[in-house]
Amino acid sequence: MTVKSYLILGFTLLLLTVSVQTINNSSFYVNNYKTFPYKEAKKDPFYVFISSISGFRVLIADFLWMDAVQYLGDRENGKEKYKQIYPKTKDIITLDPNFTYPYLAVSGILFFELNEKETAIDLIKYGIEKNPHYGQLRLYLAAYTYSKDDNLEMVAYNIKSVIKEKDHPPMLERILGSIYLKLAKKDAKNSKYWMKEAVKLWADMYEHPTEPLNREYAERQLTRFGFLK
Repeated sequence: MTVKSYLILGFTLLLLTVSVQTINNSSFYVNNYKTFPYKEAKKDPFYVFISSISGFRVLIADFLWMDAVQYLGDRENGKEKYKQIYPKTKDIITLDPNFTYPYLAVSGILFFELNEKETAIDLIKYGIEKNPHYGQLRLYLAAYTYSKDDNLEMVAYNIKSVIKEKDHPPMLERILGSIYLKLAKKDAKNSKYWMKEAVKLWADMYEHPTEPLNREYAERQLTRFGFLK
């Protein structure tokens, strides 16, 4: 090798050493790099395994969640009852079991929209196992448990508590509105109270929508009951 080649090689090695040291000392690396359970990877789709090689499981999980959100946003997928949403969610939480939002959003869809109650409860329980200090998961589990027992009052109470949190899934607001309507029919003695709660919720959803679907839903309900023309 020539002197020039040695200089280039030496500079390259120095640059590589500095880069590795910088990455290892960065908060970005610390927050995003996680070791991967390779035994689990053998059972997962190829892209889950391949993404594990870099170790940046959190970033890949974020991309997969974006794909899941787009999947849910396509009304055509709703015609087949979003049959791919649970497998997609399993991929995400395998990569990053501490990514709590998929547990919340997808379990709600499974439980209230697709009537896959046991699957929803199992998903939430797994989330609690992996994130024992994240209180919202326990609130969701309570809501599902009360719903199975047909205790709609406690379901409404728990969901009302959840939607006060900043990052709650917007779909829960629509679910709460529907539960208020069921309670207004079921609990004749307190029907006016539940309708008042429903109207108050819809008005807030209309004025301060957390997503476009919520405003559309609120507008339909307010128009249906004569509060909008």
